[in-house]
Amino acid sequence: MDRQGIWNTHAPSGRLLVGLVGFGLLVGCSEERERFVSAPEVSAGVDIEGELTSSSPVNLNNGARYSAHWLCGGEDAESYRYTLDAPFAASLAAFDDKGLWLGAAESGADGQPVTLLSAPEAQRCTLLVVNGRDGGAFGPYSLVAEPADDGEALVTGQPMIGRLDNDEAEYSLHLEAPAYLNLALSGRDGLDMRLTGEEVSQRAESCAPGELRLDAYLEPGSYRVQLGRVAKPNVAATSCDSHMLSTGGVYQLLAEQRDLSDGRRNGGPLRDGDNITGSLEEGARNAYTLHLDEPSEVTLALRSTAFDTLLRVTGDAADISDDDGGGGTDSRIETVLMAGDYRVEVGSYGSSSGDYRLEVRRGAFDGEFRNEGEIASGEEVRGQLTGVGGNRYRFSVEETAEVSLALDSLDFDPMLQLRGNGVDLSDDDSGGDRNALINAVLEPGDYTLDVQSYSGSGIYTLRAEQSAFTGRMSDGGRVTPGEILYGQLSSGGQLAYQLVVEEPRDVVLESTSSAVDTIMRLTGNGVDVQNDDAPDLGLGSRITQHLPPGTYDIEVSAFGSGSGMVRFAIGE
Repeated sequence: MDRQGIWNTHAPSGRLLVGLVGFGLLVGCSEERERFVSAPEVSAGVDIEGELTSSSPVNLNNGARYSAHWLCGGEDAESYRYTLDAPFAASLAAFDDKGLWLGAAESGADGQPVTLLSAPEAQRCTLLVVNGRDGGAFGPYSLVAEPADDGEALVTGQPMIGRLDNDEAEYSLHLEAPAYLNLALSGRDGLDMRLTGEEVSQRAESCAPGELRLDAYLEPGSYRVQLGRVAKPNVAATSCDSHMLSTGGVYQLLAEQRDLSDGRRNGGPLRDGDNITGSLEEGARNAYTLHLDEPSEVTLALRSTAFDTLLRVTGDAADISDDDGGGGTDSRIETVLMAGDYRVEVGSYGSSSGDYRLEVRRGAFDGEFRNEGEIASGEEVRGQLTGVGGNRYRFSVEETAEVSLALDSLDFDPMLQLRGNGVDLSDDDSGGDRNALINAVLEPGDYTLDVQSYSGSGIYTLRAEQSAFTGRMSDGGRVTPGEILYGQLSSGGQLAYQLVVEEPRDVVLESTSSAVDTIMRLTGNGVDVQNDDAPDLGLGSRITQHLPPGTYDIEVSAFGSGSGMVRFAIGE
């Protein structure tokens, strides 16, 4: 008999059962022999039943009451898997026929049963000892036997029981569909396990003595699980519990298909509700796939405490990326994707590495996109920019009007161009947070609006507003609170205004332009303040100041050498 057994937390391997109980005589197997414990005998493969009562003897393992059975092999020497069913927290120990300790295992705190892997040799017996884990353990129990499946092909969900022949073993595994697989090898210490196949070569990790685990996302195809002996295990970062006792050198190999929606995986298909843990290696990118049968509202959230995340979605003319849209250094993409197949990439800024969480939410899209045509004042249009080029709209002005055109997107860096009637204006970031904004006074006529991208593609919103022009055109001179003016700023020049304050008051000065990056300065009566880019005005400027009575000078200039129309407003 192979007496290597498994590691035991109660006693060192190789101890002899001495002085615990008296000796008895029992006829066992096929000949009469002296045994160190008197106990009922049962043949391998037959269910075992017993009971712990207040009159049960004490010890033989952990000091608690016990019940024992001799499990004896027949001529066939087959392997069996026994599961201990008991109404109490149980411990199962094994000794060979000379009293040599083979090991022990305990049921789990959450009700996981003890499993025994047994392959008794012909004419040899093993003593099985069932203990409670405390003095209050009483009641009937059973050890239910299952014949071992010792084939060469692994089937998910079906345990494979075996022993190494010539120090190695190999099993085949075939998958018809993508799967997230967990391989668990239990019962024998000193073993190694590898999974190989096309573009796959992974080695299992030891999470406890006699316990190997390997998780892998696998595409459809054929794979091999190879077992062998190893002197030094590949130790896992986290430990696991073992509730398995092995005698006779037997192991159990179990392949389980886990739900792709959660767990740890660095690739594979994404579905609505997925909440996945992944691990990114330095300088690498992990790629997932997303298939949509219909247009969908999609939200992807990527979080990590280990690195600054980058998230990208490509496919079907879409190219959407995000760095910090999830807050802090996390990423988030909220968009609408057409039916098709997409690639979702997880990366890091600065080639860092570590663990991350990726969440996926999908909902039906019941709206519509309008990527061209007429846009009227007060209208908001939702569109999708794809590929090279832009989307074009028509915009009409009936009478001289103050016009505001806003282009927003969470998917890409939008650019907006307005042309017609001698006007040619464009803007990139005046709307704040990469969004585009054009404010202008337009004469009656027809104009075109071109939606373009500085980088990327995706979903956008275009809004058009126009109101009767109530301001005045002026490149300089005296102004009063409440006025709105439009001035034509020349390259290298400035707009110069004078503000007279009759009594103490708070004023808000704003200068915005679709043509230039404005810089505004307010001086006079001991005041000298300047602003370049207000946070919510893109490249526009804002000064908020309490002013005592007096005359103040306001200068508006451009950063760089730009020129064009500037809107100047004096609020209070």
